[in-house]
Amino acid sequence: MPHARLVRHNAKYLPWIRAVTLGCVTALALTAMPFYPQYVIALLSLGIAVLAYATPSLAALLLVGVVSLPLLAASFVVGALFLIVGFSATQYLGADRAQGFIVIALAALSVAFHAEWAIAVLAGYLMGAGPGAIAALLACLLIQVTGALLGVPHLGTVFVGSTTPGVVSFTLAPEAPLAFKWLAGSIAAARPSDAVSAITSVSPVTPLVAQPLIWGLSAALGGIFHRPHKGSRRFAAVTGLAGVTILMATTSTLMLRAFGADVPLGTLGTTTVVSALVAAGVGLVTETLFYLSPRAEARTSVHGVQAEDADVDELLRMIASAEDELASRHTTEKVVMLTDMKSFSRMTEEVGSMASAKLVQRQRDLLLPVIDRHRGHGKSTGGDGLVAAFDAEADAVAAAVEMQRELSANCDARPDAERMMIRIGIARGEVVLDKGGRPFIGAALNLAARIMDLADGDRIMVVSRIADVAGIEPASRNDLGAYELKNIQKPVDVTEVLWQQR
Repeated sequence: MPHARLVRHNAKYLPWIRAVTLGCVTALALTAMPFYPQYVIALLSLGIAVLAYATPSLAALLLVGVVSLPLLAASFVVGALFLIVGFSATQYLGADRAQGFIVIALAALSVAFHAEWAIAVLAGYLMGAGPGAIAALLACLLIQVTGALLGVPHLGTVFVGSTTPGVVSFTLAPEAPLAFKWLAGSIAAARPSDAVSAITSVSPVTPLVAQPLIWGLSAALGGIFHRPHKGSRRFAAVTGLAGVTILMATTSTLMLRAFGADVPLGTLGTTTVVSALVAAGVGLVTETLFYLSPRAEARTSVHGVQAEDADVDELLRMIASAEDELASRHTTEKVVMLTDMKSFSRMTEEVGSMASAKLVQRQRDLLLPVIDRHRGHGKSTGGDGLVAAFDAEADAVAAAVEMQRELSANCDARPDAERMMIRIGIARGEVVLDKGGRPFIGAALNLAARIMDLADGDRIMVVSRIADVAGIEPASRNDLGAYELKNIQKPVDVTEVLWQQR
């Protein structure tokens, strides 16, 4: 089986959804805590949305920072703890496009809309069972701690059990909040023991422990549907999400009733209905527009056999098949040209790597179009040279002549610049071509390289047979005779094409 990883359909739209979500979360959170002027809330929400589109982890850090100021004004101890814990948590929750952070923020805000159970189930559905369960559990703990600090018996369906007056109040905003004059008073009024008492005085303890576990288990059950679905199975996934949400609601209700938690039945019923509808709605949109699909990783395969699954005989057949394909489709006889820039190493030492790179690029920009005009297929060798393949000897020689003239004219027009000189070698023979018809490896390429090595800057060396076929007249050629070339079995007749006289 080929390895596969899951990708979402229409994933290009998800950054926009993430940006809008974090922007709205910021606006709702800051509006619920009167501290910032309305125009500042709008600017902060927009800024976090823009940042969330490109860098979700930084957007999460900024959100923690801007929310901490109202908390510091209400209770310096609570604000400081939130800042420390929040910045630490975002190192984990901000990973993977801040999905965990977004789930926890949505869960905290969804309490006001009676949709918190849906967020817990959807955490597993969208993130996977493991990460979703952790995010859901942390979200429930955050809501419980928040309720304890506010001094309320419950927040939505989340039992808190607090009996203290609470240590955080957002009834009044400080005067000139952005001037930070309030900070001295908040520090002076700080009583760490009040915050500790608000958390430790909650009771009974059993539902407080059971609730996060139920949230985590519900997310894990939602994670069952974190996989590709097709056809009717997509509808089954939507129904399954609603079913898991109702199961979570039933379990939570029975647990709360069993331990005497004073969460009203009306709140529990409303949250059950709303959460089931939200879970089904988000599931329907996801399965319709953003469904998961497997993308198999590329593996070497010949005739349907995966390389990692093949035995020795199959591997040998695969190698033979690949060699046959290479010989039949990519190996042919062509006229091959190879170029090299004279004294490039010395030039690099004298003018520096950056200036040398610019010279190489200028050479490519000048010469590759010349190769194209003469029906050749050329590319860079990866260094300071070019390599090209031609069907006809005349095209290759004409291209070489025009390349030398083009380069010479360009250098004459820029006397203050470093002068570029190239040497060119041309040979004909067997060569392996890439998909673009350009030389990759082969005997013709090796021969062209040996011919080129005989040349100095501004010179064109060709196999004499090529000069003959191309019709180079005696006045425009200098026959140099036969040469013994390295790794070439027989002597080769070499001719220099006198491009300045043609």
